[in-house]
Amino acid sequence: MGTDSIVVGGTYDLRIAAKDARGEGIGRINDMVVFIRNTKPRLGKTYKVRITNTHKNFAYAEPIDNSKPFIGNGTLII
Repeated sequence: MGTDSIVVGGTYDLRIAAKDARGEGIGRINDMVVFIRNTKPRLGKTYKVRITNTHKNFAYAEPIDNSKPFIGNGTLII
């Protein structure tokens, strides 16, 4: 699908399918791989994110749900 399926600044619900070497979340929106920067999310959980940058095959996002802030060990404060 490419970058036309998601837009910079758009908000999406993203399920975390994996983590990178730094522990940041990786998920998919349609056929695009999305990396969530500066977070330590939990695997299998769904988070609301805002797309910050897109490329041909992947995109970067940041979390936008401030009511459940991320903390360093990968959990949420509820």
